[in-house]
Amino acid sequence: MANQMKRLRDRSEEELFVAQKVAKTKEMLSKQAGQSKQILSKHADKIAKRAEEHERFINKVTYLLSVLGFGTFCFLLGARPQGVPYAYCLLSVIFVPLRWIYYRYKKWHYYLLDFCYYANTLFLVMLLCFPRNEKFFMICFSFAEGPLAWALIVWRCSLAFNSFDKIVSVFIHLLSGKLDILLYKIRQRNLRTF
Repeated sequence: MANQMKRLRDRSEEELFVAQKVAKTKEMLSKQAGQSKQILSKHADKIAKRAEEHERFINKVTYLLSVLGFGTFCFLLGARPQGVPYAYCLLSVIFVPLRWIYYRYKKWHYYLLDFCYYANTLFLVMLLCFPRNEKFFMICFSFAEGPLAWALIVWRCSLAFNSFDKIVSVFIHLLSGKLDILLYKIRQRNLRTF
């Protein structure tokens, strides 16, 4: 009986010791967690300030390139309308992969399965592979002047030169329709397109 009492005392002393040790560990971990939160919040503020500085720079560069690109495109549209389909192909090859990278980073890449990208891909195939196919042209024309044109209004796409995302949205929804009209007029005038 004495041995059992001794074992119970030893066990209770061990349990008390373990409980005290656990309590000290919890207290120490909570202090460390508080310190870590303070350090992380300080670093997060520094990172946010740096990101704002870079974002301003990126917005300035985007604004400059957008305005210059828009002016160049308008000049090309007036001076040499036959070159506009090539410019459209070049811009598509540049903008769509950049948008894919940006959307993949933001985990929005499933938005790229939208009808707009499907219609623009068909339009590129028509421009590059079947430029003289009238039925294919009419399909692309109806896509561009129907759903893509209405998407400008529904999604409130705006030509904000300082936002790369908005510039690409306007490019995807507006330019294919205007290019269809341009190709239609070029074909009516019997100008050489490709």
